[in-house]
Amino acid sequence: MKQLLRHALPGLVTAHLLAGASLAQPTVSPLRPWLEEHAITSDTGQLDAGRLAQLLASHRVIGLGEATHGQHEAFDLKRRVTMELVRRHGFRTVAYEASASQARLCDDLIQGRSNDIRAAMRGFGMLIWDVEENAALLKDLRTWNEANPNDRVRFIGVDAQDGDAVVSRIGELVTDHLLRDRVTKLVEQAGPAMQQLFQGDRSAFDALRTDLDTLERDMVNATLERPEDHSELRLRVQELRSFITMYGSPGGRDLAMADLLLAQLGPTEKCVVWAHNGHVKRSALDYLGTEELAMGGHVANALHTDYYALGFTFGSGAFQANAADSTGRWGFKRYHHSAPATGSLEADLAATGLGDLAVDLRSAPRDSTVHRWLYSAHGQRWWGGYQVPDDCDERTRDASQLMHMTPANDFDGLVFFVRTTAAVPIDRTRILPSPVR
Repeated sequence: MKQLLRHALPGLVTAHLLAGASLAQPTVSPLRPWLEEHAITSDTGQLDAGRLAQLLASHRVIGLGEATHGQHEAFDLKRRVTMELVRRHGFRTVAYEASASQARLCDDLIQGRSNDIRAAMRGFGMLIWDVEENAALLKDLRTWNEANPNDRVRFIGVDAQDGDAVVSRIGELVTDHLLRDRVTKLVEQAGPAMQQLFQGDRSAFDALRTDLDTLERDMVNATLERPEDHSELRLRVQELRSFITMYGSPGGRDLAMADLLLAQLGPTEKCVVWAHNGHVKRSALDYLGTEELAMGGHVANALHTDYYALGFTFGSGAFQANAADSTGRWGFKRYHHSAPATGSLEADLAATGLGDLAVDLRSAPRDSTVHRWLYSAHGQRWWGGYQVPDDCDERTRDASQLMHMTPANDFDGLVFFVRTTAAVPIDRTRILPSPVR
């Protein structure tokens, strides 16, 4: 995802929460009484995954967000909550912000069709996911399946960014060489057509969509290596269409992710979805300058209250993202954030003094200071998997310049970590020198 800073947002501070407080006396956070009563907090340094899973369990699809793609604490809590939902609450599908075709390699491992953990990790599709925390998730899911062969969990991907993977998989399913060649040709044409679209010429892009319509009709009668694979072929053709067309609008990728997720779920299937805050949230993709909905918004429109979006925030500490070294080889660079900016969402949560916490935002009283806070926009720090500037801490010291979050509009619940550490790459030789602090 792109660097998630906005430079033209108005200053969105929460000083109004403290109106009337004496400047001569210590101020008690107005959020604290509500959070003391309703939040899950920790005296042990680790939030109770069982209690959090119990809070989430009445919903059918749960979006577990993250403020960056590279924090150990977020990955660890998400894994522990996921396994509680599997063990105690009947969740049997784990969906990930990963290539729908490539994620089959992850599922091969947890189903016991493969013992190759390195191959399984390639199923995540992007270097940013190649961390020990994700390997631990796959191993936990495999252990469950080994102990419960008649009540198995499956792993699916919901992203369509890997065109080569979907072309390869369709080639494995279809026996007709002419159909395979048409798929390959369409993908080869997609890049140039998209470039023309970005320059204002839609002709090649629209022609591709017409060719896709024809291909989709022809695929219905395709001869397959295994006749029982027709349902998967329909999914792969949908994935192919998404890969080729999703960048026709700023929100196209999120719509594609929602459609791929819903297409893979049964009518009562319970699923946990791992993705960035910017995807699981229920609201518009305002950081992309569009009113189009995030993935979570589309899922919420389809499932209503059966969808729950859990956002993640953090106060200070380390995280990592991908960057290229001097030779052009990509690796993991570690970054650090100091205390959150005054007036930011994180600063308000840190000021409660409650430490790490998780809270259901729907527990807030109406017509109160807390309610007003939840429905006001606040600056928040969050980053994607790459393009993080070395001076990211300096750039995020002014809350008015941060991407904004309106907690109750964006999410159903929030997790806050006081301090974070970077996730752990499986290949630690790919950790790059960190920016000078």
